[in-house]
Amino acid sequence: MNIPEHLIKPFPAYEDVFYDDIENHRKHFLPICSVNLQCIFPKRDEWVHFVSVKEIYGVSLGDETQAYHTAFCKEDMIGFDVIEGKYKFEADWNYFRINEEEYGEDQEEGYALNSEDYELRKQLYQKIHSIYPYSTYDSDFASVDELVQDLTVKHIMGWEHSYPEINGVLDDIGFQSEDWQEHMSEYGDTLGEQLAFEQTNLIHVPKNNKGEVLTYIGSFTGYYFQAAAADNVYLFYDRELAKAVICFEYT
Repeated sequence: MNIPEHLIKPFPAYEDVFYDDIENHRKHFLPICSVNLQCIFPKRDEWVHFVSVKEIYGVSLGDETQAYHTAFCKEDMIGFDVIEGKYKFEADWNYFRINEEEYGEDQEEGYALNSEDYELRKQLYQKIHSIYPYSTYDSDFASVDELVQDLTVKHIMGWEHSYPEINGVLDDIGFQSEDWQEHMSEYGDTLGEQLAFEQTNLIHVPKNNKGEVLTYIGSFTGYYFQAAAADNVYLFYDRELAKAVICFEYT
């Protein structure tokens, strides 16, 4: 399924995603896609943003920086304050290991790897209006032309692949994708059971003070947008709390 083109913005600019301190947000995050909530809730003209992190490289995100955890920023979970439709990281920047001497050098390598791969994929999308639907973790692409050539070779060799269902970028929006619908039908799961997110590999699921899971917005395949990545990345949002939360899942 697709949502209207005016409600989705793949690879948005940092300035369109983050509220302030653009330098630090640029250092740690990768903007994947912006979506207007009208695609799920027709009366809500609000933008939310799917975001990944550069620090996914050989370690779990935040698993040894507990001193800087917050209510929505823990292991494999990133929380943002939503201000005027943009994000502001809610925790201390020391949440990221790159600031620790013990891990700094390795993480700098990972940051560079993911940054370079993300930029190539972004340039490819701008050139052919399509993502590169494969992992590049063990690859060494140096240009967009090499990615285009590799796609051509894979096509000739008969490689099977499927592009993400939602406008070729996102895997799901609000459980509306065919994959989610088929899953619920096959296993007899109700929408309420899915909204609890108890059948995933997520370490944490974001909840409000009443113990209710924040509104699920959608998901994407992490390794379609950077070299070292989570398998699945979920976006949750709470309008009342003005919070957006990104959760990373490994299968």
